[in-house]
Amino acid sequence: MKKIELLLGWLFSAAFLFTLTSCESDDQPVVVEIPEQTEGVFVLNRGNFKENNASISYFDTESKTVVSDLFSTLNGRKLGDSAQELLVYGGKMYTTVYGSYQIEVMDKKGNSLKTITSKNTDDSYHQPRCMASGNGKVYVTFYDGYVGMVDTTSLEVTKIAPVGLNPEQLTLVNNKIYVAVSEGMASTPGTKVAVLDATTLAEITKIDVLMNPTEILSDSQGDVYVISMGDYGNTLNNTLQRIDKQTQKSTVLMEATTMTMKNDTLYAINALWGKPVTDYIKYDCKNESVITTNFLKDAITYPVGANPSCLAVDPVTGNIYIGVSDFKTNSDMHIFSPEGKLLHKFEVGLEPKSIAFISNK
Repeated sequence: MKKIELLLGWLFSAAFLFTLTSCESDDQPVVVEIPEQTEGVFVLNRGNFKENNASISYFDTESKTVVSDLFSTLNGRKLGDSAQELLVYGGKMYTTVYGSYQIEVMDKKGNSLKTITSKNTDDSYHQPRCMASGNGKVYVTFYDGYVGMVDTTSLEVTKIAPVGLNPEQLTLVNNKIYVAVSEGMASTPGTKVAVLDATTLAEITKIDVLMNPTEILSDSQGDVYVISMGDYGNTLNNTLQRIDKQTQKSTVLMEATTMTMKNDTLYAINALWGKPVTDYIKYDCKNESVITTNFLKDAITYPVGANPSCLAVDPVTGNIYIGVSDFKTNSDMHIFSPEGKLLHKFEVGLEPKSIAFISNK
């Protein structure tokens, strides 16, 4: 009898617990939070000018496997000539293919969705160079002197405006677009960053910077960072400057040849031709101070004639990616931990130029 009472008690308790659980499940569904992970890394390889050998390498972060020419494998054709930049925005990837006068739009696996071209009034094609995104748009510099706006739904260039000869990178800050107008192909390089209204593309102002501005990005506070290439070391080396959000004036920070940013920490490399030492600089944008001039604990061995060709930081893991190229042969991509320890190295195509990360969210 006692055994039966105990059994009935157990069954009642189990039923009561099941009822409570069921009620809780109905009212408050249990959500299992899946941690964000980087699933893959796309590397855009520029290739040689006029040789139609730009490519995209894909690196699987879990299996450590590489697909060396993903775009051609998936789409049965070449990407084009002299690719410049790779951008992930929304559910799509965009790449500018400068020498082929086109913007290639893909899904986040690399399948082509559309090839966008834009023409001048004389029927010549604009030359897409660099990109920034926001407001449901992708903003593009065209090397022949324009900034364009691509609608991410229609995948059409909906606006285009003159900005100055040979514009390079651009960044979006508080509905304004800051454009590095290099004029690098002119007899005298430019010294301006153009500021445009992000809705109309109308010019608001121009800001003085050092000669030949090319790279540009911004922090969460609205300050803008610009690298000017100078005159390639004849009288002025590559120099990083900061444009203050309040004064809209630029001040010199340090020498640098390329940069990227994660969470208001700016990572810069200074690898001047002929300089025996390469600097790997980490800069705190909020405190406006240098954290270190060597964020790598393990050194990179550069082949003869090779230099860093691209730099990016994984937004999820904080791992640092540095591409090294001799501009003649296939290149190496180095992965470092946030502490600067070498984690992995893999081969990519000719002259890695831009890196994009794909996460599970």
